[in-house]
Amino acid sequence: MSPLAVGHRFTDTKLAILSAQDVAAYAEASGDHNPIHLDEQAARAAGLPGTIVHGMLIMGRLEGAIRGWLPQARLARLSTRFVKPLAVGDGIAIGGRVVRVRPLEDGGSELLLRLTIANGDGAPVCIGEAALHLDAEA
Repeated sequence: MSPLAVGHRFTDTKLAILSAQDVAAYAEASGDHNPIHLDEQAARAAGLPGTIVHGMLIMGRLEGAIRGWLPQARLARLSTRFVKPLAVGDGIAIGGRVVRVRPLEDGGSELLLRLTIANGDGAPVCIGEAALHLDAEA
């Protein structure tokens, strides 16, 4: 099935474990030093089982997976909802499915993808949608 057809599933992109070092580096780069991401005791005091990965770090990995699936596409819109925290030290798998294809006025097309990010156990941590624009020759 063509990646441009409704129903096409993109193979899950399994990514490396998101380590405490990854999270600390992201905290430095982003300025988000919320202790639930960096301090086990603070995370537990907030009712979490331990430190959790920044949501925007996860979204950055999601955008990278989309680029890997369809490098010729332009990301027009990305929306997500986090349904469960991702523990620091857990891996992620990103999957996508084409749910709509529509023509654009310029002769290109727009793909709407449904997206899921799962933790190392396969439980969804984030769900979302992305609208991608493709040129007519793509």
